[in-house]
Amino acid sequence: MFGRQLEQEILAALVDEGPLSAVDLAAMLDEHPLTVEQACDRLCEQGDIRSVGSRRYELVASGRHQLTDAEPTRSGSGSSDLSGLAD
Repeated sequence: MFGRQLEQEILAALVDEGPLSAVDLAAMLDEHPLTVEQACDRLCEQGDIRSVGSRRYELVASGRHQLTDAEPTRSGSGSSDLSGLAD
């Protein structure tokens, strides 16, 4: 997995599982922890996720919007139903 695709997978994992460490994300996504940590750093710089300590990350509102805009639904409308998720 490369760049943008990995970032989207990280965002999706954080939506599904809540705050996760880079090591846990790497295991879930079958990627090297350093690769995931670098992607998390980029996502933090972009304001899509934030560090909550001990190299754990959580999604922020802008990350939800980015994920919603990037993932088409089964009907192909281009947005997912992420309503009801707490900020």
